[in-house]
Amino acid sequence: MNTIKTSAVAVLLISTFAVAGGDIAPVEPEISTPVVMDTESGLAGFYVGLGYTYMKMDNAGAAGDVNGNGITLLGGYNFNKYLAVEGRYSMTLGDLSVDNGADAGDLSNIALYLKPQYTVDMFKLYGLLGYGQVTYDNGSTDYSENGFQYGAGMGIMATDNIDVYVDYTRLYDDDGFDGIPNNNITVDAVNVGVNYNF
Repeated sequence: MNTIKTSAVAVLLISTFAVAGGDIAPVEPEISTPVVMDTESGLAGFYVGLGYTYMKMDNAGAAGDVNGNGITLLGGYNFNKYLAVEGRYSMTLGDLSVDNGADAGDLSNIALYLKPQYTVDMFKLYGLLGYGQVTYDNGSTDYSENGFQYGAGMGIMATDNIDVYVDYTRLYDDDGFDGIPNNNITVDAVNVGVNYNF
């Protein structure tokens, strides 16, 4: 009789633990979602920039080559990470240095560019294809030419809103320049500056 009572108590205890165990929810591991940087945000929008410019005009008539230091003001709009449109105005500050020893006049350029670009990590490679007008003032007469302009450059993102750029642009390359009696005149610019992206 004691054996039957002991066996009944054991069966009752086992069934109680089995039922209680069925109500316990399994512990699931907590899964954290990795933070992925959104490379698309912040790419579309307006930007403005300011830079140092070195401009050089080769074979500028009887005066010879002229060059000078100046500034570039620019503004643009990024449609996406592959394409932007950009307007620039560059001008020399102070007198130009001229091969014949005279120091006078200035060079300026205004242009609108289509800007194909490609971003790799914090680096941006880009081209500049557009139309602009170069003006050369020799101190007594203004000369100007309109035409196709092109260039290439690279930018580095310093912060989320600020990037530093360096580029080269060919502003003019043709025979003559608005009546200057010389052939194969070229005008080039090297620019280093900072852009602020809104």
